Amino acid sequence: MKNNTANYIGLSFVAVCILGLHENAEADLLTFQGQYQSELEERSAVSNQAVYDQLKASGCDDVERAATSSCSGATFVVWNNVRELVHTANELTNSGPTLFSLDSNLEGLGFALRWTAGEEFASEESLVDSFVSGQLSGLASRITALRSGARGFNIAGVDVDGNGELARISKYSSGLNAGDQTSDLWSRLGGFINGSYTYGDQEGSEREDAFDFDGAELNAGLDYRLDDHWVVGGLLGYISEEVDFDAEKSIVDGGVTMDGLSLSTFVLYQSDSWFYSASIGYQYSDFTTTRSIRYPSFNPNTTSTNTEARSSNDAHTLTTNMSAGYSFFVTDTITIEPSVSVNYQDVSIDEYREKDINNDGFDFVVSKQNIDSLETVASLKTQYTLTTQYGVFMPFVDLQYYSQHKSDQRFIEAAYVGAMETLTSDAYFLLPTNSVEVDYKIYSFGVAAVIRGAQQTTFGSAASGGIQVYLNFREIKDIGDYSQKILSGGLRYEF
Repeated sequence: MKNNTANYIGLSFVAVCILGLHENAEADLLTFQGQYQSELEERSAVSNQAVYDQLKASGCDDVERAATSSCSGATFVVWNNVRELVHTANELTNSGPTLFSLDSNLEGLGFALRWTAGEEFASEESLVDSFVSGQLSGLASRITALRSGARGFNIAGVDVDGNGELARISKYSSGLNAGDQTSDLWSRLGGFINGSYTYGDQEGSEREDAFDFDGAELNAGLDYRLDDHWVVGGLLGYISEEVDFDAEKSIVDGGVTMDGLSLSTFVLYQSDSWFYSASIGYQYSDFTTTRSIRYPSFNPNTTSTNTEARSSNDAHTLTTNMSAGYSFFVTDTITIEPSVSVNYQDVSIDEYREKDINNDGFDFVVSKQNIDSLETVASLKTQYTLTTQYGVFMPFVDLQYYSQHKSDQRFIEAAYVGAMETLTSDAYFLLPTNSVEVDYKIYSFGVAAVIRGAQQTTFGSAASGGIQVYLNFREIKDIGDYSQKILSGGLRYEF
């Protein structure tokens, strides 16, 4: 409540400043500051009023029905849109020009303002975050498998002999000793593939729309064991994800689709109990957005609005990750692993322009966005080892606590395309995004299994052919009204 009050005070101050620029003006959109239903409507009122003022000052007129030499082409189309909104406010206060009013009440005016706001752009950041999170999760799963697969597939203390048979269980055998010379006996090269399905939703807020989303992700890569302690590898990823805006919960309609590619490299070091890893990655995301703008007019002089603004744009993300942890072998079958991680990502969303499919002037040019994220993660994983005649099964539970260290409020800057040559930055929309949650959690549980150990095909050759599989369910909690769940699975094979 305090944050909303502060926002409205700030908006009111802006409104007073703008009013000071046109002392002779009658009532306008700023008259109702503090009475609109959301912060987004308040901000849209400020921006649309500024556009109206600047276009009027450049030669656009309140009574003209067609373009003129001083208000021509696409500029007139934009002028016509903002004039309708201002005339509606004038009619509600019985002051100022009202010829092109929508004949709507205050609630209807607020709805129209929200339709024009362009808050849908904020969903791209959520899609990028989901992509990066999925890549880091897939990489973490691979590193866990490698740590556990030091000799063939030796997971949580389970050894596999040269014939592919389960040999023994030892609470000290998950790591390698320097004198084991395992690299001469076991394959150095392994390949893996894993996929995931993610889904979730976000409730509407003062700043962003309600939406549902789902998508699929596929990762594949290779890892190479340099010696008994060091492993390096690479990971390729592809994602396809879609956001559908929920018209039943917000004044919005349309959606965003994202296709992305990712490349990551990593290095792993492990001793008998300690383990360390580091990775660096790059993600490319391609977005296609459809944004509907629809609101009615009850005035025969003004037509109702029903159009779409469409756009395509790109995002580029650089990520780094460093992790360290320790394995406690409580018993021969129970392992507890605390760990800490640092995740950094630098996201750049390129500037882009929408296209109004009906040339109605509601399309925006959206300025370039730069987003930094720095998180620390404290994790506690518990794993149980079950040995059967069908293989070794390792159910686990992993609890992760995230802390975000870059939580400054962010705004997306946008302006009407048709009036770009006339408008100054004072008439740009500043679209706020939801506040960044400082702390949140991820709960995951699943099972990994060795279903076949590595074997020697000929005497003296390196053992290969080992197969490991896993299933995992993750849920992100405590990010406001945002909910995300991920179901993933994978396979690793030793060449």
